[in-house]
Amino acid sequence: MAKHNHPVFTQIYRLIARLEDPSEVGRARSEAASALRGRLLIVGLGPAEDLHHLPSTVTEVVAVEPSSSMRSVAAGAIARSEKRGLPIELLDAVGESLPLPDDSVDSVLLAYVMCTVDEPATVMREVARVLRPGGVVGVLEHVAADEGTWMRRIQRLAAPWWPVLGGGCHCDRDTREVMDRAGFDTSAIRKQTLVQVPPVAPALIGTASRTGGQ
Repeated sequence: MAKHNHPVFTQIYRLIARLEDPSEVGRARSEAASALRGRLLIVGLGPAEDLHHLPSTVTEVVAVEPSSSMRSVAAGAIARSEKRGLPIELLDAVGESLPLPDDSVDSVLLAYVMCTVDEPATVMREVARVLRPGGVVGVLEHVAADEGTWMRRIQRLAAPWWPVLGGGCHCDRDTREVMDRAGFDTSAIRKQTLVQVPPVAPALIGTASRTGGQ
């Protein structure tokens, strides 16, 4: 999908993801993935840095990624995971329109993707639709800082131009509120500063569960 393809940003983000992996960010990826199991949906595979953080309880992966350049750089990680015995199906699709039946996955991973989707609320409705009863959502997302903080002020200044630099990334989204409104229990998700890089320092980390909702 051409509108989602940012080849230069893809190469930059690929390098950043690799450099961050041995740090607190890599540990956060493992934590976000810790409760995942069964057939896993990854919304926004990106460079596939999350694949080697998945627990053995995940038996297969279906991933959506609308960027052709991201799909290309993910190929190596996909091949390595499949060699280890983890089947992976990669689809050219967006989170707002998942090409999956209702109740067809056991868990979902949202890792640094909700900042770039066009319609966060629609994505969460789709996640709720395809997630089986009792399923879980692993979350690692950078989000809006708390009101009244210097980081929130920086985010407001950066918001108009950050998507141009960040491949469509919005630095000030309230992803927890979007998930709450979609009927997910986010009480097990905490906010933490993972990287001291304005405007994307605050992050949500943890596991959400389906409770009902709109």
